[in-house]
Amino acid sequence: MKVRESSLCVALGKVLFLIVFVLLSCKKNSPIEETRINPPVRVYIITARIDKKGTNTNAEGTGILNGLYDEGSNQLSYTLSFKNIAPSLITIRSGIKGSAGELVKEIYKSKGQVSALEITGGFTLTSLQERNLLKGLWFVAMNTVSASPDISGVLTLKQK
Repeated sequence: MKVRESSLCVALGKVLFLIVFVLLSCKKNSPIEETRINPPVRVYIITARIDKKGTNTNAEGTGILNGLYDEGSNQLSYTLSFKNIAPSLITIRSGIKGSAGELVKEIYKSKGQVSALEITGGFTLTSLQERNLLKGLWFVAMNTVSASPDISGVLTLKQK
């Protein structure tokens, strides 16, 4: 019996040795790196027609905002022109139509008199601002001494 037990132990030892040898000699594959495909960077043309329709006032003033938004650099650039209005404050705001909205950017503040009928500028957006812009939640509000806002208009986007 001892011979049988001894050969069984030797056989088990060989099997264990083979298992350990196989496990140690196998190449460990490095984790497969996932290839991320980034979506294309888009550029948007931005337009806003600013008038009394957005505020239900009797204002005669009008304005137009034209601009570009680049997703790659998060840069928004704009040119705002207006007529028949003497704005005391012009802001870009975020919110649903008809709301006062949350201030995004003050783009003009009068020091008592209108110095220009065209304003050019730009700024970098945060990811939250970008999301709200792309959802169509931004608008321009032009305040005068008599009304706040006197005229306004929603920013619309069109892919370039």
